[in-house]
Amino acid sequence: MPRNEQQTRFELIDPMLLDQRGWSREDISVEETAAPVDIVDGKGRRRPKGRTDYVLRHPLKPGAEPIALAIMEAKHEGVPPDHGLQQGKGYLVGHLHHVPFVFSSNGHQFVEYDERTGITSDPRPMSAFPTPAELVARYLAATALPPENKDWSLLLTPYAKGRVYLRYYQDAAIRATLEKAIKQRAAGKPPRVLLSLATGSGKTRVAAVLLRKMFDAGIMGRALFVCDRTELRDNGLGDFQAVFGNDAAEVDSRHPQKNARVLVATYQTLAQDLGSDGLAFFQAHYPPDFFDVIVIDECHRSAWGDWRRILDQHESAVQIGLTATPRELSLPKAADSETLAQVKDDERFLADNYRYFGDPVYEYSYLQGVADGYLAPNEIETYDLFHDGRRDPERLRGVNRADVASKLLTNLHTGARVTQEAVAPQNSPSVLESRLVLPERVKAMCVHYFHRLLATGDNDPLQKSIVFCASDHHADLVANELNNLYAQWCRANGQRRVATYAFKCMSSVNGQSLIPSFRDRKRSHIVATTKDLLTTGVNVPCVRNIVFFRYVQSPILFHQMIGRGTRIDEETGKLMFRIFDYTGATTLFGAKLIAPPPPKEGPPGPTPPPPAPVKVRGVAIEIRDTGHFNLMSVDGRLTRVTPGEYRARLVDELTANVPSLIDFRQRWLNPEARAAMLAELAERNLLPEKVREGANMDAYDLFDVLAALAYGITPRTRAERAAQFSEAGPDWLIHLPPVSAKVLRAIVRQFERAGTDGLETNELWQTPDIRHLNGLKALREGGDPSELLRKLKETLFAA
Repeated sequence: MPRNEQQTRFELIDPMLLDQRGWSREDISVEETAAPVDIVDGKGRRRPKGRTDYVLRHPLKPGAEPIALAIMEAKHEGVPPDHGLQQGKGYLVGHLHHVPFVFSSNGHQFVEYDERTGITSDPRPMSAFPTPAELVARYLAATALPPENKDWSLLLTPYAKGRVYLRYYQDAAIRATLEKAIKQRAAGKPPRVLLSLATGSGKTRVAAVLLRKMFDAGIMGRALFVCDRTELRDNGLGDFQAVFGNDAAEVDSRHPQKNARVLVATYQTLAQDLGSDGLAFFQAHYPPDFFDVIVIDECHRSAWGDWRRILDQHESAVQIGLTATPRELSLPKAADSETLAQVKDDERFLADNYRYFGDPVYEYSYLQGVADGYLAPNEIETYDLFHDGRRDPERLRGVNRADVASKLLTNLHTGARVTQEAVAPQNSPSVLESRLVLPERVKAMCVHYFHRLLATGDNDPLQKSIVFCASDHHADLVANELNNLYAQWCRANGQRRVATYAFKCMSSVNGQSLIPSFRDRKRSHIVATTKDLLTTGVNVPCVRNIVFFRYVQSPILFHQMIGRGTRIDEETGKLMFRIFDYTGATTLFGAKLIAPPPPKEGPPGPTPPPPAPVKVRGVAIEIRDTGHFNLMSVDGRLTRVTPGEYRARLVDELTANVPSLIDFRQRWLNPEARAAMLAELAERNLLPEKVREGANMDAYDLFDVLAALAYGITPRTRAERAAQFSEAGPDWLIHLPPVSAKVLRAIVRQFERAGTDGLETNELWQTPDIRHLNGLKALREGGDPSELLRKLKETLFAA
C-alpha cells in the first residue's frame, strides 16, 4: 500500500533533505493556518483544521534570521510528483509566503515552479533537490537584491520577539518591504513602499515589528507612525510598546516626545495650528530629516492639506504606506493638458497611492484572510425600498418634487409648513434623510431591520451592530426608533432593558469617547448609529452586523465600512458577520478603488448656508427582499454571488475534477478520497452543505445533493435509500448470520438519521440500538466489519 502524505514526508522527503541535501531540521517547518470558518444554516463553524504549508527556510548568512525561500507541496507516493503543484500555484502559496519557488514531490521525484519566470520544470529525482546554498543563491538572483551591502542586515537581523510572534503573511509583508528598501537605497533612491493588508489582518503589528527590525539592524534611529484618528493612535501605541517598550511614545500638542525612538501621532497633532503656519507644531519640534522612517497608516486618507509638506521635509526617509484600500486617482476621459498638469503636479498627489509609492510590494486580501481563518466571513441580505407603491426599475432614481406634492411638508428646524417649491426638483438617493427627511421611511427600515436582527440572531437583540446613516439627524432618528423597538421587545418578552441600547456615535456628541463602551463586550452600547466616525480605524471585534441605511458611492469608503465587521472575536463566539443592505451598497464589492482627483481650491470667502432640510410626512414605504448573497472571488475580484451562481460555480469545480457519476460514486465510497474531494471544494469556499440548505434538501444525503446537481440523477432522501436497502434485502445480506444482518440494518437506520457521516463516526458503535446488539462483535460473526460496511455503502448508493 502506498505511503500517505504524512508518511511520504517523514519517511522519504525529510530524510533526503536532511541526510543528503544539506538541510537542517530548523530549516524545515510545517505551518498551519487558523481553521477557516464556514457559514452553514446561518451559523459560523470552524473547519477541523486550516491549510498546511511545508516551508523551507535558511539564513542568508550563518547565524542570521532564517528567511522563507520555498514552499513544498508533499503528496503521497501513489501520485505523480507534479500532483501538488497546481494546488500550490492555485492557492498562490508562493505569493502569500512571498517566496520565489514552489516545489511538489511524491517522495521519489520533484517538480519546481519558478514564480519569476513562470516556468515549471520536468520531474527530477529527489537526490537532485537544491541544497540550501543553491537555493539561497537562486533566491538572491530571483529577488534581484544587490551584492552584499550594509542594508543586508535588514534581512539578517532576527526578530526581537521571534518569528512565532507573527502570522506567515505578516512575516512575508515585512520581508517584501525590506527587500524593496534595500534595492531602492542601493539605487540611490529614497525608499517608497506600499503594503495592502486587509482590515483586521494586523497592519499596526506589522509596522511595529518592521520598525524594530530596522532599529536592531542599525538602519533606523527615529521613526514616525502617523495616523488620522486618536483611536488609531491609542490602539497602535500598544503594538509599538509591545516591541519597543518605553522607546515608543504617544505625541500630543504638549508632548513632542523627541527622545523616543518611535513617535505615534495623528496628522491633526502634527499640523496643530500654533501660529500662522498650519505645520508650526511639526516644524518647531522636528527639523528636516529628523526621522529615518515614516509609516503612514490608512494612507488612502492621508493626502490632503499640508500633510505632504511633512514628507517633503523627510525626502530621504524610508516612507511606508499602509492601507486595506489603496487609492488610485481617475482622470476624465478627455482630460485637457491643464487638468493633467494639475493632477500630476498637485502637491497633494499622494492621494494616488500607486503614483507615489508604486505597486504594493505585498497584498493580503479580505477573502484570503477568510480562507486562512483569520478573518470573519459574511452573509449579505439585500432589500429594495419603494415609496407610495412606485416600483421604479431604476432603483437609485430617488425622489422628485412631484412625488411629494400631496404630502405634509415642513421645515425640519422650525416645524413650519413649506410649499413643494422648498423641495429640489430632483433628489438623488444620497440626499434622502439629510436634505429630504422621511420619518415613515426611517420607521419602516428600523422595524424591518430589528425583525431581521431577531430572526437571524436567535431572538437576541443584544448583538453589537453599526448602522451607517445619511446625516447627524438621521443617526438620531434611527437610534430613537431602534430604542423604541427594543423597549417594546423587552416589555413583550419580560426582559430588563440595558442602560444604553442604540446610541448616536458622531463627532457632534463626542462620539469618540463612546467607542470604548461600544467595544466593551458588556451589555451596553449595543447599536451604534453613525455617518463617518466608525468608517475606518476603529477596532471593535465583537461587531456582528453592518447595516446600510446610507447610500455609498465610494468603493474605498464602502470597503472601510465593511472592515468594521471582519475581525473574529473568539471570546464572544463571533465567527461571522452579516451585512444588511437597504441601499445597494454591496454592489460595490469588486469595484476598482478609484477616486476622482482632488478638486481645485475655490476663491476665499464665506459659503452661503444650505437651505433647511424638508420633512416629508405621509409617505407609504414598501420593503422587498431582493436576495441573499455570498462572497466569492470571480476573475480575481471579490464579488457577491446569488445562491444560483454559487451552485453553478460548485458544479463547475466538481465536474472539472470529477467528470462522471461513476468517478463521483467511487470517490464517495472511499472516506479519504471523499474528504479530499470536499476539501478541494472548501478551499475555494464552496460548501455542499450551503447548497443543500439553499435547495431545501435537508432530508437528502450530500451524495444525492451533489449527484443531482452535477450529474443529473433523480435524488433520493435518506429515508428512501434506507427503505430500499431494507426492502430489497440484498443477497449478500440474506446469507449473513441473523445477528450480523440486524447490526447492518441498525447501521442503515443510523444513515437515515445522519447520512454518510453517520456511517463513519467513532460514535457509531455507541448508538443505543447498535450497542444493544453488541454491534462490532456481532458484525464480526459475518466477516470483516470494514468489508461489510463497504458493501453496505455500495448497496445504499447503487443507483
